Amino acid sequence: GIRVLKVETADEMLAHCIESLPVDIAVCAAAVADWKVANKSDQKIKKQKNIDYENLSLSQNPDILKTLSNADNNRPDLVIGFAAETEDILNNGIRKRKEKNCDWIISNDVSNPEIGFNSENNKVSIFYKNQVEENLPKMSKSAIANEISNKIISYFN
Repeated sequence: GIRVLKVETADEMLAHCIESLPVDIAVCAAAVADWKVANKSDQKIKKQKNIDYENLSLSQNPDILKTLSNADNNRPDLVIGFAAETEDILNNGIRKRKEKNCDWIISNDVSNPEIGFNSENNKVSIFYKNQVEENLPKMSKSAIANEISNKIISYFN
């Protein structure tokens, strides 16, 4: 019952997400890159002298979480996003949840080497749309996944 859609760009991912609506839940577990090259070349850019690297232009990738959260007709019943933060986890989590208009933001501090990217453990804060904040203690990532899964099930029960 699982359908895999392979994409190479954020634009393709957004298109597939929109085509998949309506759904009950959208869990945006990781953001694609915030930026993309604006002046993409169809050919490899060779190393050469006098190339103007300073004029490399970037443009923003689409915000898939925000787009799904603000879908007019087909908004999922529950939209969850994640926020990997390096500072001010509380205020950044609250701000991001409001900015993206999602129902939950799950934030963690990726600057702490004991939790996050290069660790088997994590510690997260969940910011809910009703202004409630919940802090899960440090535990294994699989235990956190189970906690989040149980919260999703409870939400729909």
